[in-house]
Amino acid sequence: MSSGLALECGPAGARIGPPRPARIGWRPWRSKMALLCTSPVRHPPVRDRLALMVLGRGLAAACLATACVAAALTASVDTARAQPVVFRLGYGGAAEEPIWLLVAKPDLAKNYGKAYTLDATKFTSSDKRAQAFEAGAIDLSAGSANGVIFAAAEGVKATFIASISRESSRGFSTGYYVKESSPIRSVTDLRGKTVGINGFSTSGHLWLKAALDKHGLAETDVKITPVPFSAMQESLDAGRIDIGQFPQPFAALAEKQMKVRKIFDAKYGIPFEEELTVLVGKDAFLKSHAAAIRAMLQDLTASMQFYLERPREARQLLIDARMVRVLPDVYMNMQDYYRDPTLRVDVEALERMQAFQIKAGFQRKSADVRSLVDLSYLPQ
Repeated sequence: MSSGLALECGPAGARIGPPRPARIGWRPWRSKMALLCTSPVRHPPVRDRLALMVLGRGLAAACLATACVAAALTASVDTARAQPVVFRLGYGGAAEEPIWLLVAKPDLAKNYGKAYTLDATKFTSSDKRAQAFEAGAIDLSAGSANGVIFAAAEGVKATFIASISRESSRGFSTGYYVKESSPIRSVTDLRGKTVGINGFSTSGHLWLKAALDKHGLAETDVKITPVPFSAMQESLDAGRIDIGQFPQPFAALAEKQMKVRKIFDAKYGIPFEEELTVLVGKDAFLKSHAAAIRAMLQDLTASMQFYLERPREARQLLIDARMVRVLPDVYMNMQDYYRDPTLRVDVEALERMQAFQIKAGFQRKSADVRSLVDLSYLPQ
């Protein structure tokens, strides 16, 4: 009859003591000694054993649940890491075609949707775009190189990471146009006239000042009015301004649709090559998203090459995507700005630009321009 006891047995007459090593060659089934049941060893009652079984199973279930939660959290982290970074991009309406291609045709970019995506906003004013960048409303800004240098000198720093277009004798130069019927024939005739530019502390502002200085005129001798490029032709035609700043494609469109005459261009007062449109970001943001920035610039470099090698096809894509609202025949045949196919920023040009800005009184303080350029994100 079972009593919940188990019996431990040994040879008959043997004295049960601490376990000792077994004798080599001894076989209990060959021994002539009878087995004697010794003192019983007590096991827990059945009910206690059941409780221990339930408790063990509970602990196993709890461990399994904890492992599942940890695995789920790890999977969630891995999924979050795999999500593309969303870059809030601010762009404008002139001389930024390689960037427009990324915005209009992301399927052309191999890293788009994998490493990054773009939340792009078009700004009609350089001033508003600069304000949005300073306030942290956008992460990356495509805009005036002069404006970036000027802002850095005032303590609002941005890092140059790519060159989009340049003012150069090797390509188109932004022009200042009047109506054909205007009495203005030269810069000296601008005294007392209203000049339309795309914003203060921009490249257009500096070129105007350089042209005026060349003839002994000051900014106070004219009335400067900020006008978006998209509204410049209408403002000139309506007589709200006497002369306006026209980059491409707006210059080609004005020449096609109006009777206009160019008075001077960007190289009139500043003969050396300048960075025109650049891509910038804040240093801390760039470093915290370095891999995604490199992926985006790899795509931007490919976009630049596509635009330079197949300009008509690229421009047609932009027209179809309504990124450019210009007559197709005008846009297809316009003279374009010079662009560096590698997107590398010309640091020496930036230093010359700053020196000229300070000399012209356009900029009071000096910024360490070289420290503002980081080309390490570009394809090497």
